Amino acid sequence: MNQAITDNELKHGRVISPASRGAVAIDLGLLGAWQVNEMEGGKNFPALEAGPFPSPFETDADSVTPPADGYILSGGKTDARDCVNYTNDEMSSKLGREFSWPLLNVDPGQTLKVTWAYTAPHTTRGYRWLITRDGWAPQQRITRAQLEPTPFFEDFYPQVPYYSYAGELKAKVEHEVKLPANKKGHHVVVLMWIVANTGNAFYQAFDVDFE
Repeated sequence: MNQAITDNELKHGRVISPASRGAVAIDLGLLGAWQVNEMEGGKNFPALEAGPFPSPFETDADSVTPPADGYILSGGKTDARDCVNYTNDEMSSKLGREFSWPLLNVDPGQTLKVTWAYTAPHTTRGYRWLITRDGWAPQQRITRAQLEPTPFFEDFYPQVPYYSYAGELKAKVEHEVKLPANKKGHHVVVLMWIVANTGNAFYQAFDVDFE
């Protein structure tokens, strides 16, 4: 058992700043850091099916099946990591006390700086950012219908094929994104770290409050 835990701890990566839902779950004792490092699922999200990564990156490894609705924030994981998909009511029931996901106070259009800790920094295609629609329903789990249909930002390395540039396609420890300028109130942001040479992305989610 101890050896298995040690092996798991070596995998992949997670955002360490700002606090993600996974970080909150670690603080609550619901998840280990290694589990938040490994919230991986198909990288073609919000597509529904496995298959080639879109042009001009079709020489990257094909995507495995992307996360199902209701399990998006955990990268499709349905084990203990499902807790990051919970609504406030679901989490309150699990904890036996009133709970609300902590909100990160942000301004519309501000630049948000993100810091990752990687334990296995894979050959990276880039990062994709999605956000909930206006009028989304916080009392429901996040589904594709709860999200804006297109990402609000993508940061992809242009080099192809990936296997000729593996030394250049490095995971970014720090990167920045400009948040949408037209949002108000509570929203959920989904950040995907997309790997070039596997079928997966690593999913991290944040609750923000646009002031």
